[in-house]
Parts: sequence; C-alpha cells; structure tokens
Amino acid sequence: MTPTSVFRKEGEYWTLTFAGTTVHLRDSVGLQYLARLLVSPDHRIDAGDLVTMLTGHAADAVRARSAVSKRIRAAIEKIAVHHDALGHHLSTTVKTGTRCGYFPDPHQPTNWAT
Repeated sequence: MTPTSVFRKEGEYWTLTFAGTTVHLRDSVGLQYLARLLVSPDHRIDAGDLVTMLTGHAADAVRARSAVSKRIRAAIEKIAVHHDALGHHLSTTVKTGTRCGYFPDPHQPTNWAT
C-alpha cells in the first residue's frame, strides 16, 4: 500500500500530510512521541518506555504518564491550529495515560510514511 499520509521529521521541522493537506511544524517532544505511536498502530506503549526511547534514560512511571500525556495533547492542539482534519483525527485516535497508543478506525486505515 502506498503511504497516503506523512509524519516525518526533516531537520528542525516535521512535514505532516493528511487528507491532501501538508503543513510544517517545528520539532517538539510531543511530535516525537506521536511519531513513535503512529508507526505501531493498535499497539500500546508504556509512557515510561516512550520517554526511554527518546532520552535513553529510564523514567518514573507516574511522572512519565503525566509528562507524555501533556506533551502529546499539546502537540495535537498545535497540529489542530494548522491542520484541523489531522488534529481531529489524532484527537480521536490517540490514547494517552500509563499506556499510550494510536488506534485508527479499521474501516478507514491510514498508511503513514515516517
């Protein structure tokens, strides 16, 4: 299947393409967390593991849950300002908490190029 959507870091910016619209956003930790979730749809990842993947350091589970959730929500809000359709898609398909994940509608799969 040819990718129809893009969520790719290019230098200090991310290129995000969804539903035929492309935007470019400055890098943030929240965008990095989202990218990790998009490459593993329907799979839960511990918030602490997300922190470890990005920093290389183990994280306290309670702090990781709070920090990761906050960063992901902020990134989705930022995306929504620039790309309403993608912001809506992510706000309805990304779940945060102790275990985070991307759970797209199985009847409308999105193939991401990262």
